[in-house]
Amino acid sequence: MTRGPRIDNELLLQAGLDLMKQNGKPLSKRFSAGRSMMYDLESGETVRVRTCNDHILIVLGDKPSGDAKLNIEGTDWLLIVMPEIERTPGKVIAYLVPTKVAADAARQTHNDWLATEPNTKGSNTTWNLWFREDGPQKANDFARKWSAYRLAGNSDTTQPVVATPSASNSKPTVGPLTMAEAKKGLALTFNVPPEAIEITIRG
Repeated sequence: MTRGPRIDNELLLQAGLDLMKQNGKPLSKRFSAGRSMMYDLESGETVRVRTCNDHILIVLGDKPSGDAKLNIEGTDWLLIVMPEIERTPGKVIAYLVPTKVAADAARQTHNDWLATEPNTKGSNTTWNLWFREDGPQKANDFARKWSAYRLAGNSDTTQPVVATPSASNSKPTVGPLTMAEAKKGLALTFNVPPEAIEITIRG
């Protein structure tokens, strides 16, 4: 199957945040250095968001052995967001998985792979979990294994972007939007309910 172009991670992120809100679990951005996507639940628990164009969770360890520190650790939950059809704009699916469950699965599948005595130079620190059934054996079918963690609701990556600064100047560029669409876009941007948005048009 020919793979399409990548969907911008920001669009996947916003769709994931929308699904969390639909499920009564709105997230607020947590200050962090760099580009890490760290958020807080109202309960005070922490969430790391991971987006991927393919149906794979990519996990990086700081060393090849099963006791490695993983880059998905450090929060209570892991929110995994991906397009329903790989690399295709449209509906998005998301899983809210306890971080310990995800980390244990990554370590177990990596240890299972090492037990097969693979032809490796011992420097493999990238451990993938495949959501598809046709992924590598021992690390596949996580769409079924983690089905209980899949978020209900509908969100997609084709929502209009309300204000995007162009590369040449600081003025926002907008497409033709209805008032409801504009409010929804602003609500996602500022992490508030749409009813909190008031728009005034001056002639």
